[in-house]
Formats: sequence, C-alpha cells, structure tokens
Amino acid sequence: MTKKFDPLWEIIDEKVALQDQGPDLDVPCPHCHVTLHLGASAPKGGRVRCGLCGGTSEVVDTGKGLGLKAV
Repeated sequence: MTKKFDPLWEIIDEKVALQDQGPDLDVPCPHCHVTLHLGASAPKGGRVRCGLCGGTSEVVDTGKGLGLKAV
C-alpha cells in the first residue's frame, strides 16, 4: 500500500497530497496573469485570492476544465 498523503502534514491532522499523487490544476490569474494553483478539487463558484496582486477571482467552468474569472 502506498501513502497518498504527506506524513509530516498528517502529524497536525492536515491532508496534503504527496507530489505526483493527484492531478494539478494551474491557471493564470485574470488580473496579473501569474500562474495560480487551484488543485483538482477547487469548487465551482469558489473564490480565490492571488498571492501576488491580491485580486479576487471566481472559479468557473470554461468547457475545457476549471478556470478563473475576475470578480
């Protein structure tokens, strides 16, 4: 059996996937175009704040997958 979660994070009851254990979803910020990591479990309609410019965006379905729309 292989571990799916990083054991160091499990010490503090956080479930953080090990690298390459799940699909990544990286999309550009609609405000400053820096790449943001959403993760495959990002909820549609959820809000995301860019760590670079501070802009708030909404997670939307683009037809090809999830993306961000400026709010």
